[in-house]
Amino acid sequence: EILIEQAYIEKEWSNGINPFIKKIVEKNESGVAVRVILNDNPAYISTSAMNKETSEFLRGKGIEMKLQRNINIHNKGMIVDGCKVLISSINWGENSVRNNREIGVIIENEDIAAYFEQIFWYDWNYEVGEKENMPDEIFLLPLFAATFLIIYLYRKR
Repeated sequence: EILIEQAYIEKEWSNGINPFIKKIVEKNESGVAVRVILNDNPAYISTSAMNKETSEFLRGKGIEMKLQRNINIHNKGMIVDGCKVLISSINWGENSVRNNREIGVIIENEDIAAYFEQIFWYDWNYEVGEKENMPDEIFLLPLFAATFLIIYLYRKR
């Protein structure tokens, strides 16, 4: 299973279909369940239009899509098979990949993956008025994870 949450995904790049899209379509066609959440904030007219185009394309390829209008999605992440998490600054657009200094980290840990899965499903199922139902752990775990990572990196030096 692949769960993707992105602020936006550009369907086409200058040389054709976005390579990230090609790969997730390929995975979906091989039998891997792929679900994608994209931002649909009407204040960002061009981004919302881009995400609608991408969403229609991916739905046409059998991928489950959610354009989330009720939460302003700014995540750039992926959860794979409940055990790997990609957390990054990378927007899935050509400019971000080709021209920006971006960074990402892959964490292989089932507990951390479970945490991010909980957030993904919260965002997938979110409807207006349910915000108060988000568990407190969702806000506390990033603090602990960041602290652990800083300590680990400091000691590794």
